[in-house]
Formats: sequence, C-alpha cells, structure tokens
Amino acid sequence: MAERDFPHDDLPGPQEIIAMLKKNRRFILAGLGLLAVVVIAFGSYFQVEPEEEAVVLRFGAPLTENYGPGLHFKIPFVDEVHTVAVERQHRLEFGFRSDPGKDSDVVERGYEGESLMLTGDLQLIHVRWSLIYKIDDIRIWLFEVKEQEETIRDISKAIMRQLVGDYSLHELLTVKLRELQELARDETQAALRDKVPTGVVVTELSIRNTDVPDKAREAFERFNRTEPSVKAELSQAKAELDQITGDAEREKKRAVGGAQQRYAEVVRNAEGEAGAFLSQWEEYREAKAITRQWLYLQAMTKVFDNADRKLVIDGNDGGGALKLLPLDAFLGTRAGDSPPAAPRVQGGAQ
Repeated sequence: MAERDFPHDDLPGPQEIIAMLKKNRRFILAGLGLLAVVVIAFGSYFQVEPEEEAVVLRFGAPLTENYGPGLHFKIPFVDEVHTVAVERQHRLEFGFRSDPGKDSDVVERGYEGESLMLTGDLQLIHVRWSLIYKIDDIRIWLFEVKEQEETIRDISKAIMRQLVGDYSLHELLTVKLRELQELARDETQAALRDKVPTGVVVTELSIRNTDVPDKAREAFERFNRTEPSVKAELSQAKAELDQITGDAEREKKRAVGGAQQRYAEVVRNAEGEAGAFLSQWEEYREAKAITRQWLYLQAMTKVFDNADRKLVIDGNDGGGALKLLPLDAFLGTRAGDSPPAAPRVQGGAQ
C-alpha cells in the first residue's frame, strides 16, 4: 500500500490547536472586530441611483420619508431598503411581443388571446397596443398592489375590450382608431388612479394595428369591393324615396285644400239657407196669410215651370168643365202666327 502525501502523524492534535489559538487570541479577536466593523460600516448606508427613490422599513414599518438619489444611512440588521426606478419608462405590450430596439423582431403568433375582441356590431377583431407608464407613488406601488404588472395588464385589457364594444368593425379599421386610442389612454389612467390605485402614471398608449382574423379577412375585402356600389344604390333609392314623398306631400296638400274649400262653401250655403229661412219665418210671423199665399205661389211657379202640359179647371159655370190649354203650342208659335184653336173638351164650354 502506497504511503500518503500527508500522513496523520504530521497533523497537529486538538491540544496543539487550542494552544495555538490561545497564543494568537489577540490577533484573532482583532481580526474578528475588524470584520465586524467592516460589515457594520457597509451595512449602515445605502445608495439610491439618480432615477430611483427608496423607502426604508424599520422593524417592518415604513418610515415617513422617501429617499432620493444619493448616499443615505440606515441601521444595520434593522432597516430594510426598497428602491424603485421612478424615472424609468416601463412598457407593456398586448397582442404581440417585441425585442427592445428591434422593431423588425415582432412576434404576434401566440398572443391572439390578448388581442382578439368583439366589436359593437358583433364582429371579431384583433387590436394590438402598447402601454408606457411611470411609477409615481412608490408607497402605493410597493405596499398596496400585489403583482403590479399583472394588475396593470388586466385593467388595460378590460378597458380596451369595453371600448372596442362601442364601435363597429368598419370604424375600428378606418376612421375611429385615433379616437379609440385617446379614450383607452384616459380610461386606463383613471382606472389606475381611482378604481384600482397602483401609483402609476400612464404616459402613452399606442395602438400598433387593428386587423380582422384570417377567416374573416376575405369577407371584409369583399365588403370593401362592394361598398361603393351599395352606397350608390342607397343614394339612388333615397332620391327616389324623396321624390315619391314629395309628390305624395303635394297631392296631400292639394286634396286638403280642395276639401277645405268645399267645406267652406257648404258652410256658407248652409248659413245662407238658414238666414233665408229665418227671414221667411220673421215675415210669416208678421203676416201669416200673405206669407203663406206667397210661398204657395212661389212653389206653384216652380211646379208649372217644370210641366210640359198645364191643365186649368174652371168651375165658375157650374158645369165642372175642364179646359186643356195647349200652352206648349202657344209657346212654340212665332210672332205673327195665329194661335191654334183650342180643342173641345167633353162636357165643357167652347
């Protein structure tokens, strides 16, 4: 068996070690003291960078002062320091992920669950946006919010989905994108400040793009191709409707005007007849016999005017003879002609 390089006989025993420690205890204590001083010295201050702020916890309770950039003292093994970069811009991306400084390296696949939303006209759309914020209140950020970044993500997604539901698909793909971006920024800031205080300030919200799902893209392109013809047909139909409505309105006015004129005429005639009747009634009350005779003669005049033959009864001779006067013949004779002889009537005078 080969001999070892360090045989056990060469090692110092326990008594020798104790003797050596006793002999050098001053140097050992001095070294330990120096080490303690170094540890305490390094643990009694902390450095805050120019873009940071710090809060010190003493026995687990935060001190009232926020510490700015610079060198600050603390109690070793008692104080706990939390620093937050308050001047740094923090960026969150929704529906895509990018490599900072490389706009070409953008990955959208795999993040469709964040961007897929439902519009107000019940269409599907992908909305991809980014949110940039700064930490404004480090005490709220550190001690009142758990999982700060996930909280901000959830709030921003909820607000964006709610706002997208107020627009149609066509609006979100064309003219309303900037309006949506401004509303989403304001609503997100209000929610992060009032509804769920997080101690952050939204500095920018930018919508990267809006797009329809692949299966709906073809339908949307077909809609864009047919939209001009549909608008032209709608304009023509509206013009025809306006013309028909105008003609009907004019015909209505003519009919109403004619009816009003006939109504006024009927009222005037009725009022005239009523006035004439009242006049006759007054005359009748003043002279009943004369008025009755006049009405009788007036009525008989109308009767005789409408009769072709007139029959006169003469009862003065006591014979009850009837004479038929051919007045139509007399009316038909010319001036200078002798009237025809009156025919005899049986039982009457010549």
